[in-house]
Amino acid sequence: MKLTNKMSIATKTGDSGTTALMFGRRVPKNHPRVEACGAVDELNAALGLARATTSGDFVVRNLLAIQMDLIVLMGELGVQPED
Repeated sequence: MKLTNKMSIATKTGDSGTTALMFGRRVPKNHPRVEACGAVDELNAALGLARATTSGDFVVRNLLAIQMDLIVLMGELGVQPED
């Protein structure tokens, strides 16, 4: 018996080499904002892992505060200055 799990994710915007920011603005996929969002997201994931595997309350509280700031930063990165 052959099992196949195929999932299609389609945005219907085509691949013109751009990606969407907030408010429908499009920038090239290699735009510094996109790169920065990816880097901040990876940092947030690493901090989440560190927070999940530590038992020190001080460390947990501070990592959570940093993660909350990173979420705000990602929101700012996703908006063009004119917005």
